[in-house]
Amino acid sequence: MAAVRILLCASEAPRAPLNGSRLVLSQLCARLAERAEVTVLALRHPDQDGEPPAGIELHELALSPPGRGRAWALRGAALTLQEPVEARRLSAPFLRFLPEFLATRSFDVAHVMLGTLAPIAPALGDLPAVIAPLDAWHRNVHAEVASATGLERVWRQSQERAVRRFEARAYRPYRRVVLVTDEDAHEVSRLDPSLRTATIPNGVDAAHFAPDGRPRAGVVFTGALDAPSNEQAALRLAERIMPLVRQSLPDAALTLVGRSPGPRLRALSGVSVIADVPDLRPYLWGAGVYACPMVSGTGIKNKLLEAMAAGAPAVATPLACQGLAVHDGAELRIADSDGDFAAALVSVLRDPAGLADAARAYVTARHDWDAVAAAYFAVYEHAVAA
Repeated sequence: MAAVRILLCASEAPRAPLNGSRLVLSQLCARLAERAEVTVLALRHPDQDGEPPAGIELHELALSPPGRGRAWALRGAALTLQEPVEARRLSAPFLRFLPEFLATRSFDVAHVMLGTLAPIAPALGDLPAVIAPLDAWHRNVHAEVASATGLERVWRQSQERAVRRFEARAYRPYRRVVLVTDEDAHEVSRLDPSLRTATIPNGVDAAHFAPDGRPRAGVVFTGALDAPSNEQAALRLAERIMPLVRQSLPDAALTLVGRSPGPRLRALSGVSVIADVPDLRPYLWGAGVYACPMVSGTGIKNKLLEAMAAGAPAVATPLACQGLAVHDGAELRIADSDGDFAAALVSVLRDPAGLADAARAYVTARHDWDAVAAAYFAVYEHAVAA
């Protein structure tokens, strides 16, 4: 039987540096390519220069950050058209490229990732298509509203309304809408009950994150630090939780690691802020405890799964654990208030008590990439049959 031919359209190329969504995309492409012919059409960002996964055909569309004038023009257009500002800019290269490309190529199914690329549906023609926003986008924009002030807050509020309308309208042409948690699937379905959603959790390459046996010490948080939900969590950890931890453990150190930390994070005192590292694993391998004090955002927290796969004992809020089948005191500690979170950090720093082994075992058993790929193949079959 001929292999399934998949056209995967992505907002980022599966190239290094492979942090966050790029790592998810790279791992998914690698697994899909074991059973199918995978052609990836992706935007290549200026910082991407690593090798793509083996076994895929990659076509890249150039994407340059807009200048200041162009950025304001895009905002003005978005306000006028009542649409998300990034959707038009990111979709435009695909809308130009796809008609000629598909005139000479044949595929069985299209997989669009992420939600910002939903407007490319008309260019896919009659090709059965699924879209994987992964998260309920409007919930992430809501976190941006909470962290903004003044005119920026007004702008973000207008974008939250636009994103809600966009999700309800732009996802309709797709035969399945794939989210990573049931909570996100429910939120998207509320916007338009006619949308056909599916839940497929993210995977983690447990072998890639296998701990190397180095000594562990201190508190670590990782993530895209320019994302509002991550910045909020990092500030909460540094300014409200760690002072409580240091009442019991005066020498407890905090390290924040991730992409593009803003001025508020860089200005923190008594905190080590490490920006734009090519590989997060050494920091996870050396963490005495991984802290994930999320107060906003949506979807499965890949950063938490990666820390658990790296054998780091973890403390997380209930929000950070959405989509995970974990229990307080088993795979990790779960705490919500600042005081409870600090107490849990102190407890784990003093006595990890097997949390690291249980955390890694959970990720290995429940977030295997082969199972994730199999779930996507099932979604493709439903889309083609429909």
